[in-house]
Amino acid sequence: MNNRRYVIGSLLLTLVLVLGACSGRTPESSAKTPEHAPVTLRLLTWADDRYRQLYEMFHEKYPWITIEPVKVEANEKDITATIKALQKAGTPADLAWIDGDLLAYEQQGLLENLKPYMDKDTSFQDKVLPDGYFDTMDFRGRRLAVPFVDVPMWIVVNKDLLAKHGVEMPPNSWTFDDFRSIAKQVTDPALGEYGLTTSNEFVMRLLPLKAAADGHAPNLAYLNESMTQSLLNTPAVLDDIRWLTEFVTEDGSMLSWSKAKEQHDVARSFLNGKTAFEVGGDWLLPRLQKEAQFNWDILPFPRGKQNQYSFHIYGPLAMLSGSQHKEEAYEWISFQFELEAQKWKIDEGANASVIDPELTDYIDMAPIWQGRNIEAVKMTKDNVLVLPGATIPGFSEYNWVNMINEIVFNGYDIKHLIPETEAWNKKTLQLREQWKQQAVK
Repeated sequence: MNNRRYVIGSLLLTLVLVLGACSGRTPESSAKTPEHAPVTLRLLTWADDRYRQLYEMFHEKYPWITIEPVKVEANEKDITATIKALQKAGTPADLAWIDGDLLAYEQQGLLENLKPYMDKDTSFQDKVLPDGYFDTMDFRGRRLAVPFVDVPMWIVVNKDLLAKHGVEMPPNSWTFDDFRSIAKQVTDPALGEYGLTTSNEFVMRLLPLKAAADGHAPNLAYLNESMTQSLLNTPAVLDDIRWLTEFVTEDGSMLSWSKAKEQHDVARSFLNGKTAFEVGGDWLLPRLQKEAQFNWDILPFPRGKQNQYSFHIYGPLAMLSGSQHKEEAYEWISFQFELEAQKWKIDEGANASVIDPELTDYIDMAPIWQGRNIEAVKMTKDNVLVLPGATIPGFSEYNWVNMINEIVFNGYDIKHLIPETEAWNKKTLQLREQWKQQAVK
């Protein structure tokens, strides 16, 4: 009898062990997966609904963390006001896309130093990033933000309009002379067709890139080598501005604001199909893919007298010092550099920040680039120029875009650039000195 009980007991024990093994658990273990309290992260952003897919991808990986986007205008004043209003209401924001001068936010104590978080983040140890990737967002040993996205830009081309005027798609090695010549060839005012879209993107992107490619300014925004002074008042740069102005005043291949208005602003939108060239990045390409009624493609920015550069913006993403969920907020920051998030950004027309063969190969598979000039996409990894400014004192007061817009599109006298540039050069040096004095204290 005792032997029978022993056998039955042994069989039952064996059955329990087998079932435990099949379920992946052992009966001896009482350990449980730690449960996380639900967390909602408030992210200040001007992103559209496309980004909901990225929020959902993050939530799948971290089910206890939900991203709640809080819409703000893309300007320093609105972002700062929203941060303070949410803080006062007892519902502080955790993360923010940053527009304007990072130092202005830092001076008000609004930003968390990300360097300690990143130093202990083992996921970064195996990732390769471009040289100096965080330089524009580091200040005196503190990392004020990280690039949320690398936004490359191209010249977007209406291939149908070129073909209509007997012009072939230019090669990737085209020059600024080619650019101007083609713009004139495809212009037909009687049909309301023009070489260039009436767009300030040419002022913000093409013009400073030309100055760099021709050797007139070493950095974008016409900044000198040390990024301490503007070269906007130098003769060579002033000639560059005159060059673009002549597209309006002499060639007629780009309309002024007033002329465009007379024609119901059709020439102010590339999507209307009446212009051959526009500057485009991830804000335009997905719309073109869905809405364009014409055949379009991309080209790299033209080659200058000394080089051919690629224009990039690194969009700053900051953790806010008032966040009540800093560890979770950092998970969102770290997630931006995971391969799945990087591929999503490629699909949306941005660049992968992480240097990885898998991501390079993915460009060939990305739906947005099928049938397009993929070599031009890959060229954006070379000869990169990144728009500076995030940690340059007083950069948000450097009014170069508005001033040049008025000259090119509204006939503003170019001579006014000289005193205004000199005033900013003086102001930024004064602000640098103030920062030095504060550091000493």
